Formats: sequence, structure tokens, C-alpha cells
Amino acid sequence: MATGWFEAIDNYCERTDASLWAEPLNAFSNLAFIAACVAGWWCYRRRCEQTGRQRWEFVLLLALLGAIGIGSFLFHTFATRWAFVADVVPIALFQFAYVAVYGWHMLARRWWVVPAAWAAFIVARMALAVPYPPGQFNGSAGYFSSLLFIALMGGYARHTERDGAWLILLATPLFMAALYFRSIDLLACDDFPLGTHSLWHVANGGMLYCLFAGLVAGSGPDGHNQSA
Repeated sequence: MATGWFEAIDNYCERTDASLWAEPLNAFSNLAFIAACVAGWWCYRRRCEQTGRQRWEFVLLLALLGAIGIGSFLFHTFATRWAFVADVVPIALFQFAYVAVYGWHMLARRWWVVPAAWAAFIVARMALAVPYPPGQFNGSAGYFSSLLFIALMGGYARHTERDGAWLILLATPLFMAALYFRSIDLLACDDFPLGTHSLWHVANGGMLYCLFAGLVAGSGPDGHNQSA
């Protein structure tokens, strides 16, 4: 049996062997992320036409969104440790990048905003994930801090009456649904042999588009905080 980077990983209901296409639904449902990336690019380009400016941070978010789809596709086909890293790294980078871009554009253009937002996110992740054993909620506890931050960001955008606030608000129930599908994948396996993890991908694709489009719409005419 292969060990190290090429050690096989079997975490999902749909996978019944180590073959490349053992998770067809889990693999191809990652098209939801690619669709979100394409739709997000269209949204971004339309914003650029309105403002006459391009913002590299939005392009970075789109690149990471596309990388999430590619990394997850690799993991659900090769299902090895190196593919697992390819799956989780873009997710982590997107989370921290989004928190940073949201803080800069929606809160304040101050040097301390981004590190403070990152610190708060790390503390929330530790506080919400540590109390649960690794296998509880099928490993979804690590995303509880993301759910909290999405809800807070949507609430703040709504409170400050930003354009696109409803999109960020919509991301919360979408992510709740996504977490539910991720958590019950193995529990539902006897009744639903294909599992529910693919629905996690689909709901997440919609959620990530809402987060991105809401942030683009809520940024000021020059791409910055409107109130700054």
C-alpha cells in the first residue's frame, strides 16, 4: 500500500474503491465552482466598466475560486494525500483573502483592519472547532467559524445598506445547507449510496458566487469603502 503523499484516502460515501473515477458525482459537481468563477468574472467585468478601474484583489479572489474547483476535482479523482493538500489549500487561502478584501472595502481602509480581521477569524476557528472530535459532523466543525463570519459580514453589509448586501446575506443559508449535506454524507450512505457530498459542492458554488458578487457590488465606485 502506498504511503506518504500517494497514500489513498477514502472519506466519502460515493467512493467504493481506489480507482480514478470512483466518485463521479463528487468530481463533476466541482463544475459549480467553475460556474461561480465564470459568473463572478462577468460580474467583475461589468463593475470595471461602470467604475473604469480594475482591482487586482477581486481577480485574486476569482483565481482562488477557480483553484477551489480544480483542487477539489483532483482530490475526488486521485484521492491521495497530495490531492488532499491541493483541495484544502485554495479553500484556506480564499477564506483569508476574502476576509481581508471584505475588511478593506467594507469596513475601513486602515493598515490594522486586515491583520485584526485575520486574528479574529483564527480565534473564532479555534473556539468553534476545537470542542468537537475530528470525526464529529463528518469533519465539518472546521467550517463553523466560516459560517459565523459569513453571517456577520452579511449582517454588517445589510446594516450599512451596501449594494449587494442581500447576496452576502443569502450566502448564510446556502452555506448552512452546504454544511448539512457535508455532515450527513456518511450517515446517509445506507439510504443514498451516492452520498450527499456533491450537494455540498453545488451549494458552496452558489454561496461563493453570492459572497463575491455581493462584495463587488458593495465596494465603492473606486473599489474602496464608500464611507471612507
